Amino acid sequence: MSLAQNTKQELTEIRLNAEKEFGNIFERVKSLAKKIDIAINIPRISKRQTNRCNIQTNNPEIFYRVSVFIPYIDKFINELEERFTNHQSTLTSFHSLFKESGYEEDFIFLTKQYSEDLEDIGNCDEVFKNEFKLWQRKLKCLSETDKPKNAMDAIYICNEAMYPNIFKLVKILATLPVSSATNERTFSTLKRIKTYRRNSTSEGRLNGLAMLSINKNDSITPDEVLVELSNKKRRLEFLL
Repeated sequence: MSLAQNTKQELTEIRLNAEKEFGNIFERVKSLAKKIDIAINIPRISKRQTNRCNIQTNNPEIFYRVSVFIPYIDKFINELEERFTNHQSTLTSFHSLFKESGYEEDFIFLTKQYSEDLEDIGNCDEVFKNEFKLWQRKLKCLSETDKPKNAMDAIYICNEAMYPNIFKLVKILATLPVSSATNERTFSTLKRIKTYRRNSTSEGRLNGLAMLSINKNDSITPDEVLVELSNKKRRLEFLL
């Protein structure tokens, strides 16, 4: 979270000094364009434009600063806020699971945030607090070497039957990094599979190729494939 906050502050300063910051970038661009003999032009400007940016200026630096640089910085800041800053309270509250005393308010905040994933006890905060106190008592009894340092350590020492809600919250904490990268992992796989030469790949075949690529560590024998195909209704006969 501190890295996200520092990055946001740095981008905010760049946004406030957009004229100076982009001026330095544009000078480097002009120098490079001059070396390769490319003129820096701006798109045609019309009096009324609805499909693209239409800055009323003939200066390329002003045009690209207003139409490209500033919107990009604003978009980057908004994405940081949505992905990190807006969830700061939730992420900070997970620290309560590793504390030996106090932090009851942070823990109750977690139970409300993930109420759908926890046991239905009629929104009784006292039950959650008592379970949390028992968990903290367990942490106090552990030696310094056995105390959990991360979510995976906590899962190994947490008795699900004794601390059902603590166990579920720890599992949620352990899976947060994985859940945030699922889409990027899928898109990266599809880029490798569906290249410009395979644009006609059907959905069924594409799904099959994606599953094979994503789960490439799973070993599948030819006999298993033949058995699966033989069970399908096809005109071809497979002799086993």
